[in-house]
Amino acid sequence: MSNNSAGKNAGENYRKIMQAIEEYVFQTHKFPSKAQVAELSGVAPKKCDSVIDQLVKQEKLYSVFGGGKGIPEVVLPYDMMQSIIMAQARPDWVSEYSFPTKNEIDAKIQDLRKDLVEYDMFERLLYYTDTPLEEAVAFTSRWLGFKSVEHHLENKDYADVTFEHGETKALVEVQGTTKQGDKDKVLQLEGWVKIEIDKEEREPAQIQGFLVVNHFREDNPSVRGDPLTKHAKKYLRHYHFRFLTTYFVFTVVKQVRDGRLSLEQAREMIWTGEEVE
Repeated sequence: MSNNSAGKNAGENYRKIMQAIEEYVFQTHKFPSKAQVAELSGVAPKKCDSVIDQLVKQEKLYSVFGGGKGIPEVVLPYDMMQSIIMAQARPDWVSEYSFPTKNEIDAKIQDLRKDLVEYDMFERLLYYTDTPLEEAVAFTSRWLGFKSVEHHLENKDYADVTFEHGETKALVEVQGTTKQGDKDKVLQLEGWVKIEIDKEEREPAQIQGFLVVNHFREDNPSVRGDPLTKHAKKYLRHYHFRFLTTYFVFTVVKQVRDGRLSLEQAREMIWTGEEVE
């Protein structure tokens, strides 16, 4: 194999491994083991271990060794680890030795971080799935001013997100997919609505199901196809559930940020939902 081919293969392995680690962290909010990285990236285990060791030496990855036999070594992006270290609590007396300029920088960073988190949450609506997408839907619902917003992360036998609008409670099933939204998610939502009705805490007419879909999430929203299968549409109509694409939610948020919509108008648009064609 020529030097050029070897260099190209090494660069491709670097890219695959870094991408696999970053996607795993962002989708699961956990750090992967070396074995998981090899599986996710498609790079042979021995080769993957070797590349990871090189990336650790280059300070592109940070290795966290297991605490004993049977506990795997995990890896995370180097910059992410440095952010964790910087966030570590410090003794009170350290403030006596702080640099005034650093304190000013810290204050600015905290303000900017809050803004950055907000924008990141909105952008998650466009390409994420699973827990991070659910978090983004809950965050955005709260930002828009809906009441009693809850992300039911620990309860897998209930709606992903709930909120209230007037006297009505919304039960939201969130789906991020590389394909179309399907009928299985609609049927899941129907199950959550039945559970809520059985609680007898409010009238059935005061319970509204919502399906929120990030369809063809790997594609640019401008070229995505129909967000729902024909069966998903049929069941949505049958149960009188409402439907939203995350891209629609994103555009509503953007219009609020640009001053083209009030929060009240935005809430009504979200509550009405999109037409199921």
